[in-house]
Amino acid sequence: PRVLTLAQVEHVIKNTTVEIEVFGFGSLCVMNEGRCWLSSYACGESPNTVGACSPAKYVKWDKQPGAMETRLNGVLIDRFGDDEPAGYPTLCKGRFEVQGETYYALEEPTSLNVLPILPDIVKIGVRAIKVEGRQRSPAYVTQVTRTLRAALDSLRDGVERFQVKPAWQAELAKVSEGSQATLGAYNRPWR
Repeated sequence: PRVLTLAQVEHVIKNTTVEIEVFGFGSLCVMNEGRCWLSSYACGESPNTVGACSPAKYVKWDKQPGAMETRLNGVLIDRFGDDEPAGYPTLCKGRFEVQGETYYALEEPTSLNVLPILPDIVKIGVRAIKVEGRQRSPAYVTQVTRTLRAALDSLRDGVERFQVKPAWQAELAKVSEGSQATLGAYNRPWR
């Protein structure tokens, strides 16, 4: 589950005999579990039927003087300065200019990263941590898996002694969308 709080995940675990996995690292979607109409609108293909949001065959990266433009089926999604990390072009994370103002209309590119709450995830009985792999390279999956494995292995010394290592955060920041991370629904500070 990636739309539940950690307390809700714990409740599920206590009330079932099924082993539970949680989403631990990767891109978050503002749509309801993949029911995205934005990608369908731009590409004519639904993530539910083709298995991908913003399918790669519709993505175009245009290098311009001092900028990188990303397009989805010809639609300009974002323009990144040379000093900005460029995210994968999805409509929900596009940055658009409206009446002379440029902003992210729906959501800034951010990745879920559960490193700070890893001891809590283990304590409540989560059996597996899911890493985003769809539309990601083997190098991405390797980097994320290696980092999470090191963090999980460090828990053998006791959950009370666990500390997130800056090197782990740095490795995950390299592959985080927009170089930003969140605890997503697990924390829900907006409640």
